[in-house]
Amino acid sequence: MNTTFPEIETKRLFLNQPNENDLENITKILNNAIYSKNTINIPFPYSKDNARFWVELAKEGFKNTNHYIFAIRLKENNELFGAIDLGIDKRFNKAELGYWIDEKLWNNGYASEAVKAVIDFGFKNLKLKRIFASYFDFNLSSGKVLEKSGMEKEGLLKCHTSKNGEYQNHILYAIINE
Repeated sequence: MNTTFPEIETKRLFLNQPNENDLENITKILNNAIYSKNTINIPFPYSKDNARFWVELAKEGFKNTNHYIFAIRLKENNELFGAIDLGIDKRFNKAELGYWIDEKLWNNGYASEAVKAVIDFGFKNLKLKRIFASYFDFNLSSGKVLEKSGMEKEGLLKCHTSKNGEYQNHILYAIINE
């Protein structure tokens, strides 16, 4: 088993393991209701304890080889401004992809760049057969990111999750390692 967390480099980004030095930045970014509204797992308000839990989750997931959580950093300053992950289902050789980007940096192509890189990592390094992602049906920007990354729409999952007493429809996308 590899004991060093993988690092991925793209044209503008470094993807690597989040750490304790990122706690302040993670908390500052995610303590914004938009992330809770657009995701199933990010709470609001978001505290430093939430960030600490998430960084520990990244360490445990890598150790157990069932969850690869990458910090997304700009090459120019190495500062965390987002995250992307693959939750691995070893039984079926597939993974669920999720991500978030600092709202101040939306619409710069960073999410698509990170998603493409992590799909490539999942197929080449982890030898996954399928990578899938879903988003709430009102978050159309997320669908555009997945499409730009080569994923294809597979369908609508009606009332797939419930958050704060409201049911959400999810749009499902996937890509197959041919």
